[in-house]
Order: sequence, then structure tokens, then C-alpha cells
Amino acid sequence: MGKAIKLFFVFILLQVLAGAAAVPLVLVWQFVTTGTVTAYEAGAATQVPSSMLMLFFTVWYLWKKGYLDNDGQIYSPVSPAYLGWTFVAGLSAIVLMEGLMSVLDFLPNWLEGTFNQMYGNWGGILYLALLGPVLEELMFRGAITRELLKKYRPGAAIVFSGLMFGLIHFNPAQSVAGFLMGMLLAWLYYRTRSVVPGILVHVVNNSLSVWGGMNFPDVDYLYQMVGGTTYAVCLCVAAVAFMLSVWRLARYPKAPNYDCPSVTTEAKEDSL
Repeated sequence: MGKAIKLFFVFILLQVLAGAAAVPLVLVWQFVTTGTVTAYEAGAATQVPSSMLMLFFTVWYLWKKGYLDNDGQIYSPVSPAYLGWTFVAGLSAIVLMEGLMSVLDFLPNWLEGTFNQMYGNWGGILYLALLGPVLEELMFRGAITRELLKKYRPGAAIVFSGLMFGLIHFNPAQSVAGFLMGMLLAWLYYRTRSVVPGILVHVVNNSLSVWGGMNFPDVDYLYQMVGGTTYAVCLCVAAVAFMLSVWRLARYPKAPNYDCPSVTTEAKEDSL
């Protein structure tokens, strides 16, 4: 747990450092282009450069610590069929999670303004929809979940990974869904030892969120668009699809994880 917690706080620290480094860059750019410095406009403009610096700092840290080394498995696409079922599981989970959050709509969304600012910039859209998901999968599945699996049985490691993923969002409206989705992503990593399935689900989730935020800014939940009966049918179909896809994914052979305490010495020797 020690290394996993350290990675969790390193991720927070890198966010702070990226934000601090972005401020003077934005202020200088604002002064050069306009001849003036406006604190409010500068603060709003730091979101995208801060995110890009966060990406750079985190990738550099993970590379220095050896988490990005290709062990022949971490970047494996597994198989087209597995990714197909992963897509079904992820999409159905997104619909079910949206239904849950519509019930928990009393939770505040502290970052709504931040997201709206990033929707107005192609750099922000790229980060939210693609670069951010890749970064978070490398950190939370490729590093944190990997470390948790070295110390705990898979069930505990998956729950702890989900908790950390929910907490890192620092936003009540995202934390519950982040916890549940984080467990699904951690389970996919545990089964495959690859970050690719998690990246697929994460990119789909964030891309749909960005698309919805840009095209339907006044719509918070799906039921506001499709109506009660259709929405209920969507939830039922999603529930069936999720259970079927998870069952199908669980039938694929699990990739070996020699660091997991559930793997016995005899099993290691046999597999070698």
C-alpha cells in the first residue's frame, strides 16, 4: 500500500506543480500579446497549459520510475474480440452510472466551470477526451493498481484502486462514479495486465461527456432527452449488456500476475 499511496500523492503534487508552472507562462503570454495582465482572464487561461504540463510531468515521472517499460503485456491490445466485449461493458457501465448519478443529483459539481472553459479550446477537448484518459490509466492502472496487486488479493486491490480513483477527482459529482468505474478499470487491468482495455473505456466515457457538454450544455442527464419509458428501457438493456459482457470477459484466460499474493509458488513454477 505504501508505494500506491505515494503514487497517489505524487499525482496530486504534480497537478499542483503543473498549475503553478502554468500561471507565469500564461501571464507572460498575456502581457506579450495584449500589453496588459488580467488576473481573472489569466486564471481561466491556465486550464489547458496546466493540463499539458501535468501530462508531461506525470509521463516523465512514470518513465523515470520504470512504470512505462514495455514488459510485453502492459500495452497489449489483448484481442479484437476482448476489446469488443470491453467496449460493450464500458458503454453499458456508462449508461448505468449516468442513471445512478441522476439519483444522486444533489451532489455538487465543483468543476463544472472548469470543464466549460476547456470545452471552448481544442487543446482542452483533446486533453479531456484522449490525453487525460491515457494519462490516468498509466498512473492508476499501470502504476497504482500494479502496486496494489503486489500487496493485496485482487478483490481488495481493485476496491482500493477504485477508492483512490474516486478521490483523485476532488469533485463530489464525479467521485461516486469514479469509484465504481475505477473498480471496473482495475478489474480489466487485473485480468489482462494491460492498460489498453482501460484506455478504451476511459476514452469512450470522457468523449461522450465532452460531446454531451458541448452539444447539450443545458442537459444534465439522459432521461431529460429521451423521456421516462425510453430511459427505463435503456437502463434495462444496459444492465443486461453489462452482466453479459462481464461474464464473457471473465471467461477469457487471465494473464499471469506473478506479483499477486493469490498466486502460489507452485503455480509460478508450473507456469515457468
